[in-house]
Amino acid sequence: MIESVAQVPRLLVASDFDGTLAPIADHPDDAVVLPRSEAALRRLAKIPQTWVAIVSGRRRDELVARFGEGEIILVGEHGADWGDESAADSPLLARIRHKVAEAAASTAGVVVEQKKRSVTFHYRQAVDPEPVVDGLRRWAEAEGVKVLEGKAVLELTVASTEKGDAVAALRREIEADAIVFLGDDITDESVFETLEAEDVGIHIGPGPSAARAFIALPDDVPEVLEAIASIREDS
Repeated sequence: MIESVAQVPRLLVASDFDGTLAPIADHPDDAVVLPRSEAALRRLAKIPQTWVAIVSGRRRDELVARFGEGEIILVGEHGADWGDESAADSPLLARIRHKVAEAAASTAGVVVEQKKRSVTFHYRQAVDPEPVVDGLRRWAEAEGVKVLEGKAVLELTVASTEKGDAVAALRREIEADAIVFLGDDITDESVFETLEAEDVGIHIGPGPSAARAFIALPDDVPEVLEAIASIREDS
């Protein structure tokens, strides 16, 4: 599977960040990309007719701080942030920020992450967070707010874009013959579900998933990326 996709003329290799390139951390700021994974991505980006992208729920400026500009395509906020530095300014987003702040004030151990178009409620370290999380879900449904679910994460957003939209747009822009996408979370399913027959989706961790291939841990990601790089360098 990898050998075939790695030999197409124009290849896009795209990846999630948390849980894929970096092991999941208790606090978002503590996540660290695995050095071998970063080295393999940069190696791939130097190969002719090969494009590398990181498509993450994180803000794009965070990705830029970690990876720099230019060599790797960086897409933040689940595909909504391609480098537009303006923040969304709407009454609905203001209400989201207020509601999530209220929920956080009543729940010990949570982390609130403010983004340009959304607010993320991290509850991995919270004790019995489900009543508050369910309350946020119900409020969002009543207000018509889009909710993105992740691993101990609830994100309320005013953006309509998902990761699958971003990867599809990259395919068109690059005119890629095939895509390899690696991801571990629910938000990555929007990519796996839209991949075509010649593409390869790789899910990190146990299923269920629409991905065609599975690996156990982020520690296994470098081997996949290095194998793709070796095949393309030799072809």
